Amino acid sequence: MKLKGFSVNGAGNLVLNGVDLVSLSRESERPIYVFNELLIRENLRLYQKALSLFYPKSSSIFYASKAFLNLAMASLIKQEGVGIDVCSGGELFIAQSAKIPSDKILMHGNNKSRRELQAAVEYGVKKIVVDNVEELALLQHITASLKKECSVLLRLNPGLDDIETHKYMVTGAKDSKFGFHVDRTKIAEIINDACSRGYIKFKGLHFHIGSNLQKVSFYEHALDKVFDFVVFLKEKGIEIEELNMGGGLGIAYQDHDPLPDIEKFIKTLSQKVIQLCEDKGIPLPHLMFEPGRSIVGPAGCTLYKIGSIKRGPNKILYAAVNGGMTDNLRPALYQAKHTAVLANRMNEPDSDQPYKIVGNCCETGDILIENIHLPHCVEGDVLVIFSTGAYTHSMVNNYNKHLLPGVIFVRDRAYEWVSKEQTLQDLIRFDGLPEHLR
Repeated sequence: MKLKGFSVNGAGNLVLNGVDLVSLSRESERPIYVFNELLIRENLRLYQKALSLFYPKSSSIFYASKAFLNLAMASLIKQEGVGIDVCSGGELFIAQSAKIPSDKILMHGNNKSRRELQAAVEYGVKKIVVDNVEELALLQHITASLKKECSVLLRLNPGLDDIETHKYMVTGAKDSKFGFHVDRTKIAEIINDACSRGYIKFKGLHFHIGSNLQKVSFYEHALDKVFDFVVFLKEKGIEIEELNMGGGLGIAYQDHDPLPDIEKFIKTLSQKVIQLCEDKGIPLPHLMFEPGRSIVGPAGCTLYKIGSIKRGPNKILYAAVNGGMTDNLRPALYQAKHTAVLANRMNEPDSDQPYKIVGNCCETGDILIENIHLPHCVEGDVLVIFSTGAYTHSMVNNYNKHLLPGVIFVRDRAYEWVSKEQTLQDLIRFDGLPEHLR
């Protein structure tokens, strides 16, 4: 699989943006998350450029921070001038800490707490995506008590049951926990009631159908359904100023996976929105997207060191690494499939013997790669698993009290730690010890 930024040097080692990953792996005895900072910026710019080319009205990109977020990533987002989509008080706090302007923040979540909503309103968050009737009522109360206006988008559930992705990644099916499920006539009443109280400003609609999607046709189908509702609201005297199509564009995890084409994705959907607006006599809305995986997924890889190697039944070779489901939960949770190489043996041919890459957790399901051909492996080899930039660091955990890895950003022939590794002391930092146990 051809990935941007990677090459092989004279020593036969894998290199990223001029940085030898074998040498880099010596920075720690643990796994290391490595991000290609140049590619993250390139992907963000591709989205912005495509929208400016293919959508004649105003538009916005909000990076879906759930894919990967720390202070450095939030600061990069600010530098690139795009917005950020947050879905918790913690993500909002990091965005604030990076001094991202409030008008560049969009807030999500299907069960936002009073404290989270109040923090968003007090900071002046540009938009809050309302998931349900109860949340809208809570937001009405908060805005009235603070005497502060708040702009909202209503999250619709388009009810698509034919989305091709893992069932846990589908967010727009009829039985999904996300979005409004009530009868559409009631939604019109809800909008009018909310706006009548003075502090809630209805701006438009939001939908998100799923994650790691490879077919743009799913979005087109969703748009047809959403625009039927837009027409209905217009007949009720409710105008749609803004439309947020969410994110979910898939990436290549294996050699046979199609490579995402950001420009084609934006072009196709921009043209679809323009055509629907023309057909239905609706003014073009401000168009928004929330890419996450397609921004950071291909820009991230994880460095592991191979430890024990043993032969199991049916001639399977188990190669255990110094990480596993604690630093990449996706294979266990989603049956995600990745590809990998030995960074220190790039010029050597693969052996005929397939390997099963397993982790160091006390779980049978702690398998990172079920079957892969690699050069003959020995203890200490550096295994690089590709396309781990999205939803790995975000889901990292301390199972078995393994320590959390650190994060490195690689630029042009330079790198820097942007999240420190966890220490043993961190494991008990928040523990209390009652007097009777001392």
